[in-house]
Amino acid sequence: MVADVNLLLFNYQIILKALLNRIKIIFNLLKSGSIKPIIDNVSTRLYSTKNFVGVEVKRDQLKNLDYKLDLTIRPFEQSDLNSLKEGQRHIRLVEENIPDCYVATIKDNITVYRQWFFKQEQFEQITTYFGPIFPMIKKDEAIIEGVFTHLDYRGLRIMPNAIYNILNQEYYTHIKRVIAFVEQSNIGSLKGFYRIGFEPYIVRQEKWFLFKRTVSFIPLASEIHESYLKLIATPSK
Repeated sequence: MVADVNLLLFNYQIILKALLNRIKIIFNLLKSGSIKPIIDNVSTRLYSTKNFVGVEVKRDQLKNLDYKLDLTIRPFEQSDLNSLKEGQRHIRLVEENIPDCYVATIKDNITVYRQWFFKQEQFEQITTYFGPIFPMIKKDEAIIEGVFTHLDYRGLRIMPNAIYNILNQEYYTHIKRVIAFVEQSNIGSLKGFYRIGFEPYIVRQEKWFLFKRTVSFIPLASEIHESYLKLIATPSK
């Protein structure tokens, strides 16, 4: 009985914390005059269906490309907050302090990229935060999430460069497989993942109706897989 009450209180605290964080974000958006993100968010949760392409790569399939910028990879610091001009994007995830968050910098310590690299030991935390939007991973697998590139530095293939360098750090040598989920319409990111060896393997479908979300994972049919490969393999103009 006591255990059930403690669990109920714990869940209540999580819900309350998330609600207060959302109220804080809405207040900051209203304060800055950014109404559109609020409208888009409410509209999505009222009624929508979104597909996210699950991509994967095995370590021995990871490609090292020639890049236009030399990057330095380091852990995220509080001083990096909004250094990408991202506004309120990912601010709740930053405040959750779930490891490991990395940034990529260029000359003069200019921050140009940020992402999270989740391992199995963080799976409970990310499920509590995101909900059931990721398949279970093994000890030698990881998830890439929260990818964001500075608007002024896009088109320079920073994302694949950063991912390659993060995964090849000494303490990630045990990681044999990495997955990520990219919104179906985000062709630029899908191409970035494809360039370093990631390929689509599953679709995550999120359906919202009256603020309730249903998540399902759909196997990628062979014909859809081929059409995605043709699309993301097409060179950018």
